[in-house]
Amino acid sequence: PAVSFALAGAGVAALLMLHMAFGSGWTTVLLGAAAVVPALATRWRSYPVLGWIAVGTAVAVLGRVAFDPTIVGAAALSRTPVFNWLLLGYGVPALAFGFAAWQLARTTNGRPRLAMEAASALFALLTVAMLVRHAMHGGVIDTGPVTLAEQAIYTLIALGAGAILVAIDMRSPSSVLRYGSMAAGVVSAGLIVIQHFAVLNPLVTDESTGTIPFFNLLFLAYLLPAIAAGGLALYVRDKRPRWYAAMLALIASLLAFAYATLSVRRLFKGEFIGLWSGLGQLETYTYSALWLVIGVALLTAGVWLRSQLLRIASAVLIAVAVVKVFLFDMSELEGVLRALSFIGLGAVLIGIGLFYQRLLTRAAREG
Repeated sequence: PAVSFALAGAGVAALLMLHMAFGSGWTTVLLGAAAVVPALATRWRSYPVLGWIAVGTAVAVLGRVAFDPTIVGAAALSRTPVFNWLLLGYGVPALAFGFAAWQLARTTNGRPRLAMEAASALFALLTVAMLVRHAMHGGVIDTGPVTLAEQAIYTLIALGAGAILVAIDMRSPSSVLRYGSMAAGVVSAGLIVIQHFAVLNPLVTDESTGTIPFFNLLFLAYLLPAIAAGGLALYVRDKRPRWYAAMLALIASLLAFAYATLSVRRLFKGEFIGLWSGLGQLETYTYSALWLVIGVALLTAGVWLRSQLLRIASAVLIAVAVVKVFLFDMSELEGVLRALSFIGLGAVLIGIGLFYQRLLTRAAREG
């Protein structure tokens, strides 16, 4: 106990010395780097308190960045993208905490190691997120609303972090990595539902989607996250709980549906696709045809991947398309478009019936 108290006191004194001896930027960087010292000391003396001293440095750094996210103050922060104090102030602690966690796993282990793993993952995410915020707001990170493009990058970062944490957990199992990877996926799903589909949706905000036909805001905000979420769902199918993989697959399907639907809207309306610009007859018909095609695609993917969730999503989307044809298209469309709407719906429903009949026949033969 006496040794532990002495070491803890020395650690506190060292942290206070760094705080008083250096400016705000170097204090944050050196506080983060200081986590390496007690972790390395466990190679020679396996005192449990050494791990907690490392945790104390992480708490101190977290307190500093919470007080001043710019590390050196908004006025002193350089406007140069990437290579500025944010890279040092968040990146150095992330690396130091990761090394401390690695070292503690080989010596004292226990809860300090888990805390340092969590701190390393948190600061790695903060490093990327803060650099993105800085770059997209002209070197200012504490003003300006979040745009859909910026939010899309944050979502992709979170999905990527979820995949990286799963990969690391497969090599070096840890409860922090396991639950942290799932937390990243759940947070991503929440951001997508709230920000991509509602608050920042260009249908609501009428934000410019860009002038380039394919590589535009819709590509960044909907198609890329759909691919990322779908890829992560496939990757974690046998590594995480079924509900987690199913949630990611559902989010990927909704993003793909949103991308296709909004792309049709952009095709008819151009750069600005706000809801208040109305609907034309051909546009209305195109949505019905598109949703039926997507429904069939989801059904095919669900059968191929043996995913009940995708088959249910297919059934829901086709049902929505059917309701739209009977309740909306019947009153809004005229002449040839109305006829084509019903002919297309009938053909798809007949095709689905024949498809399921073939599946049931094959299952009966195999049984």
